[in-house]
Amino acid sequence: MAQGDFQTWLTYNNQTRLSQKWGYTFDLNYRTRGFFPFQSNLAAARGGLIYFLNEEWRLSGGYAWFGTYVRQIDNEWFHEHRLWQQVLWQKRNSRYIFSNRIRLEERFREFEDFFRKSAQGSFFTMRYRYMFQVQGLVIPSAKPNGFQLSWQAANEIMFQTGDLTGGRAFNQNRTLAGLILSPNRQMDLAILYQYIFQYQPAISEIEDIQSVRLTFLHQLDFR
Repeated sequence: MAQGDFQTWLTYNNQTRLSQKWGYTFDLNYRTRGFFPFQSNLAAARGGLIYFLNEEWRLSGGYAWFGTYVRQIDNEWFHEHRLWQQVLWQKRNSRYIFSNRIRLEERFREFEDFFRKSAQGSFFTMRYRYMFQVQGLVIPSAKPNGFQLSWQAANEIMFQTGDLTGGRAFNQNRTLAGLILSPNRQMDLAILYQYIFQYQPAISEIEDIQSVRLTFLHQLDFR
């Protein structure tokens, strides 16, 4: 098993509810190798529509662009265009939030085998993701829209079919845990540790990656 880079993941995530049934989401992502100084690894932007079946179930889908920075190929960026669809079930009580998410992704990627010097091309992969997440209160809010502190833990497993899979259905597993600082009900700052265990077809090896994830979640409701 290969030891991957330590990474830093920075994300801005906006989820806006426009009506009782409709909303939209978009997020901006920047991932680096190391913590400081930053070395570019990936940039991404994703957007889509949300349809609320009720307060617990929602459907969403949209488009995402990913750019991966490959140092071994003259510092070149490789592009990925991705369509995605998902269903999310979320159950709340006075202290916990339980989330189950299934996401499908149709990935159209540029790739070049820099070990074998093969030509660059465009490849298609279908990826299937399942995530379970639980969040609980550490310090409840003293007033309706006041500060609160929560913990969060999650695990997500991914499988894939198509090109660039190396003949393996398993793609990766992500485990993460950390704290959520919420100054009010519209804003959350997640500070999480993440461990990734993934198959890398470019080097035909299993690789593990450790990372810090800093995510700012902005939630708006115009109902």
